[in-house]
Amino acid sequence: MTKAQCSSTTFSIDEANSDEVIGCNHCGRPARPNVLLFHDTDENVLRDISRQRERYQEWEAKVEDDVVNKGKTLVILELGCGLNVPAVREESEEVFLDCLERINSIASERSGNVKLIRINPKDAGISVNGDDTDRHSVSIFARAEEALNQINSLL
Repeated sequence: MTKAQCSSTTFSIDEANSDEVIGCNHCGRPARPNVLLFHDTDENVLRDISRQRERYQEWEAKVEDDVVNKGKTLVILELGCGLNVPAVREESEEVFLDCLERINSIASERSGNVKLIRINPKDAGISVNGDDTDRHSVSIFARAEEALNQINSLL
């Protein structure tokens, strides 16, 4: 048995065995979930996270390019993201502002549109600064299911 064998082992967990402690097939030690922990240094986890981050950044750039250059509309629909863990809110606002800034800098007829819709019963406020942000954002103070049902009925 080598460390390489253990670190290259991956497997899925199904509901039938999700409550059991799963061991490595090579060394028998408890297997580790593929999640990032505080101050993590596990290269297997960090490598996968880096790959996923790169894929997301490529996808985001393509979406923004389509909005700016091909007249597409991007709707960022944020559901239930509170203030305690701000990562999703910050990402939504960053994508929104990047896209809006690019649209405004080109100001051509080919440019598309971007909207940020934040739905949260207590923390739906959008506090981004910039030209036209109010015109391109909507805060809905409601539970996600209730708001989506109302939006659906209007469509």
